[in-house]
Amino acid sequence: MVTLTIDNSEIKATKGNTILEAANSAGIKIPHLCNMPGGVEPKRPCLLCMVEVEGKGRVRACKTEVEDGMVIVAHSKDLDAFRKQRLETLAQTHYGDCRAPCNLTCPGGINVQGYVNLVASGEYEAALRLIKEKNPLPLSVGRVCPRFCETRCRRVLLDEPISINHLKRFVADYVQAKGGLKERPGESTGKRAAIIGGGPAGLSCAYFLRKLGHDVTIFEAEKELGGLLRYGIPNYKLPTKVVEQEIQNILDLGVHVKVGRRWGDDFTLSDLKDQGFDSIFIAVGLSKQRSLSIKGGEFAVDGLELLKKINLGRQISLGSKVLVIGGGDVAVDAARSARRLGVRDVTVVYERSRVEMPAQQRDVEEAEKEGVQLFLMATPLSIERMDNGKVKVIMARTVLGEPDERGRRFPVPMPGSRLVWEGDAVISALGQEGDDTISTFGDLEAKLKLSPKKTIKSNPSTMATNIPGIFAGGDCASGPRTVIQAVAAGRRAAEAMHEYMVGEKTGISEPRFNFTKGKRFEDVDMHNYDGFTVSLAQSMPERPPERRIGDFFEIELGLTEEMAKKEASRCLECGCHGLAKCTYRELCVDHKVNAAKSPKRLEYKIDDSHPFIVVDPNKCVGCSRCERSCKYDALYLNFDEDGQSGRLQNIEIRFKDNCVSCGACVDACPTGALSKKGLKVPLWPEQIKPVKSVCTYCGTGCSVDVVANLGAILEIKADYNTPPNYGDLCVKGRFGFTFYNHEDRLKRPLIRDSIDEPFKEVSWDQALDYIAKRFSDIIRNHGSDSIGVLASSRCTNEENFLFQKFARAVLGTNNVDNCARV
Repeated sequence: MVTLTIDNSEIKATKGNTILEAANSAGIKIPHLCNMPGGVEPKRPCLLCMVEVEGKGRVRACKTEVEDGMVIVAHSKDLDAFRKQRLETLAQTHYGDCRAPCNLTCPGGINVQGYVNLVASGEYEAALRLIKEKNPLPLSVGRVCPRFCETRCRRVLLDEPISINHLKRFVADYVQAKGGLKERPGESTGKRAAIIGGGPAGLSCAYFLRKLGHDVTIFEAEKELGGLLRYGIPNYKLPTKVVEQEIQNILDLGVHVKVGRRWGDDFTLSDLKDQGFDSIFIAVGLSKQRSLSIKGGEFAVDGLELLKKINLGRQISLGSKVLVIGGGDVAVDAARSARRLGVRDVTVVYERSRVEMPAQQRDVEEAEKEGVQLFLMATPLSIERMDNGKVKVIMARTVLGEPDERGRRFPVPMPGSRLVWEGDAVISALGQEGDDTISTFGDLEAKLKLSPKKTIKSNPSTMATNIPGIFAGGDCASGPRTVIQAVAAGRRAAEAMHEYMVGEKTGISEPRFNFTKGKRFEDVDMHNYDGFTVSLAQSMPERPPERRIGDFFEIELGLTEEMAKKEASRCLECGCHGLAKCTYRELCVDHKVNAAKSPKRLEYKIDDSHPFIVVDPNKCVGCSRCERSCKYDALYLNFDEDGQSGRLQNIEIRFKDNCVSCGACVDACPTGALSKKGLKVPLWPEQIKPVKSVCTYCGTGCSVDVVANLGAILEIKADYNTPPNYGDLCVKGRFGFTFYNHEDRLKRPLIRDSIDEPFKEVSWDQALDYIAKRFSDIIRNHGSDSIGVLASSRCTNEENFLFQKFARAVLGTNNVDNCARV
């Protein structure tokens, strides 16, 4: 052993080890990219492991052996700058997407590409588990999400974007129909959390807090939970029974509920503190609508109240002609609901153009199909109740006024314009606003900071307010947003509350660093899609407009399983499947490399001719680990290096005819230059937690690392330190694991009483009893020697040993053999 110093830390190391090996053993991280076991010199050393050795200057830590008394500087300002420069040189040729644009656009942070690919392979439960890692309300969100992810889906460059949200709804509905997911709360922490409000933000927070092991109580002002989901969204978009099932799934985790308890009337924040709650999440939403500040505004029907009454089943009569004021979701929902209440003439008046309407454009289009008329660039000036019970509205055309100090232009009435509308009712739906009366609820409430828009001020990342232990999220903090944004706020609040209560962070920190093929569609090189054929999206089955306006039954009927798998298979899989093993990206994050330095155009054609491996030279960093890992000289790698810039050129990677598809090269690659075709879910390195197992394909008993997550096998890897194979695997061992999910695989025993009868599915106990009875009958009638026992070649030595013991001791026969006998 020798003694040396690395970054002022004295360590002991085995003589003959390299500095890099010594540092790794001592838990000291020295960046490196090309080093690998075996000691074969790379074609182009990465030089990232360069360190300063006293008396020797800069040396490669991967090649320099330790000496007694060595003094080494592994990290310094100059060394970090040198490493950053080397990494940025590689970035000049590294072209690809770390994360798919759909993933990056989702407000909930859901691994969209992952669950879409799981749907394509028929692993629906795994897909739903992946969704629920970030969104515990998939049944609801799958019906009402505005589909931010689909707006950035690159499939639109070919034909149409993937129907991502329809796929989310499909897996949620499919698994729910099969009995739902079996979920459990986390191990109890002994901490208690109170949630004020049982809407999407509150329900989401409760779910994640229970998964983290906290005791949770929801305080809800209404008689039932759901908030906007139950009372604000019409049944034709989101049926109440769906909301109730979604809520029950969360309550089944052990969430306590106190309904009919209104904040400010029945309790205050101080009361909750006195009851022993360790943290509080305010998620009361926005129940107050902006008032119609014109003469006669009191004659208008409140749009939010109208939707609530409809969802509660109240009898409502609006007459035959209605005017709806507003351009948001509530306005459009109110107009469509009015048509279902029998109103023949429904008009929505909005002061701006159609493209500026804040309502989802899909809903606007559906409203027009149902007979709703739009009157744009107009605004009401006054409302008058006439003697005959009718309502008269004076309106004016609008134009955009002069820009204010921030450059914004607001609609103003056109001078001299005067329009008259007469009908039976006016519905006001100008949008929701905050309520500053919460400051009067109690002492702590008075200290809560509010925004100028009367919403509660909270940190957008942690949902923390200015009062320690009190958090706020959803519409009451952000203003009117979507359901998925409220869900995301609830999850972030739960994580922050967990850290506040127990002092530890939860979840995986996902760095924002991302190489991309183009942030905008026009930036993407269309050569990426050479060879792809047009495949249009599956159309969602829905009820025709002329039938659906007669009731409040759900419009969209859901994709069939066949449609869902076909739709999911359209995914272009933009995100890198090598993400979990990408050492290069980790180093770029550590050294704050500018991802914008990457190229904007595809330079090399992607080769997917290998049966199990995709070759993408655009991501190669020239480490040559792939070539050096191949024991059969079956992989050819070549590249040039620009003498001045160091930029890689003329990269060529190809497999030779003698490749045995062992896959050692793809696991050795530190980027996505080589990736496995069978991978479905791009994961962060921290999400990879291999389970030690034994390959089941033959009796050799090779050790494997099973990467299992979400209840599915995602990948098979090998540990180079574990016998008997020490990292070696055959093609079946590394790539053949997908058989476990084959549609023909038997998952339950089948028996039949005679050859003429069909097989029937039975329990394992029934099957074993049946086998035992048949064996007993054979032995009784023909003797033990009439039975022969043949073991499968897939059995391990241990299994074969038990098998022959069973044959001799239980069946009483020595007729034992193995088809893999040597």
